[in-house]
Amino acid sequence: MNMLRISKFIYLFLIIIAFSCSHNKFDVDVSNIAVDIKIERLEKDLFAIKLDKIADNVTEISKKYGDFFDLYNNKVITIGSTYNQAYPGYLKAFLTDFTINELYKKCIQLYPDLNEEAQRLSKAFKYYKYYFPQKNIPKIYSYIGGFNQSVITGDKFIGFGIDKYLGADCEFYKRLALPNYIRAKMYRGKITADCMTGWAASEFPFEAESDNLINQMLYHGKILYFLDAILPFEHDSVKTGFTSQQLKWCEANEDKMWKYLVEKKLLFVSDYITTKKFIDEAPFTANFSKNSPGKAAIWVGRQIIRKYMDNNPGITLSQLMKEKNYQNILSAARYKP
Repeated sequence: MNMLRISKFIYLFLIIIAFSCSHNKFDVDVSNIAVDIKIERLEKDLFAIKLDKIADNVTEISKKYGDFFDLYNNKVITIGSTYNQAYPGYLKAFLTDFTINELYKKCIQLYPDLNEEAQRLSKAFKYYKYYFPQKNIPKIYSYIGGFNQSVITGDKFIGFGIDKYLGADCEFYKRLALPNYIRAKMYRGKITADCMTGWAASEFPFEAESDNLINQMLYHGKILYFLDAILPFEHDSVKTGFTSQQLKWCEANEDKMWKYLVEKKLLFVSDYITTKKFIDEAPFTANFSKNSPGKAAIWVGRQIIRKYMDNNPGITLSQLMKEKNYQNILSAARYKP
C-alpha cells in the first residue's frame, strides 16, 4: 500500500514537472548578455529650440537623430523635409500650437525620465540577443506625435510616441472621443510590448503566397509567440492587449472559435473585409461573441503556433520567424483544440 502511494506520488510529481517545463520554455538565462538601452528624447530637444534660431537648431537635431528625424517629420507630424525652405515655419507652428504645448507639459509631468522604459527594453533586448545573436540592437527614441503613430521603426531604430501612453483616463483622449477599448491600451506599461511588436513586424514582415485568413492568423500568431519569448516577464494581457476576462473567454472558447472558422469555411478566405473582422482592432470579434476580444483569431493563431513548436522541438525561434509556408505550419501543428 505504501509502495502504491509512493508510485502515485512519483507519477504525479513527474506530471507536474513535465507541465512546468512545457510552460517555462522561455525561462532562459540572459544574465551574461550585455544590453544597455539609452532612450534619446526627441520631444525634449525639439521644445528646447529657440524659436528665433530654428534653422540652426534643426541642423544639430538632424545630425543627432538622422533617419529617424526624417521619418518623424514626414510620416508622424507630416511637415515635410528639413530641406524645404518652408520647413522652419512649419516646425514653429507645431512647437507653438497651444494643444501641442499642453500635451508636452502633460508628457513631461508623467515622464520626467524614461528610466523604467530603458530598463524594460534592455531586458527585452537581452532575450532578443539570446534568440537572435547575429541581430543588432536598434537605437530607441521617444517623441510627441500629436496623437499619431504609437510606434515607428526603421532599419536601425524604434521610436515611440509618449503622448500615446498617458493612461486610459487621460483628458486628451476623452476630447478626441477615442473608444474605451482603444484607450484601455494607452498606458505606460504597454510601451515595451508595443515597441517589441513593432520591431518584430519590421524585422519579420508578412510574406505569404496568399493573404488569406489562416495565413494572417499564423503570422500574427508568430508575432505573439515572439513576444512570449522576448517578454517572458510581461503578463499575457500586456502582450495581447486583451483584458484578463477576455483571455479567460478565449481559453474557454478556443474549440468553438476554431470550429466556427472551419465550419464556415473562412480559413482560406482572402477577402479583406472578411479577414479584418477577425484580425483588426475592435471592441470584440462580432462573429464570435460580445464577450470576446477584438482580433480574437490572432489568439487562436498563437495557439496553433504553440502547438507547432511543441510538436517540432528542433525548430528555433529564429527559424519560426523566417518560415513563410504557413500551410506547412498548419499541417505540422496538428491542431485540434
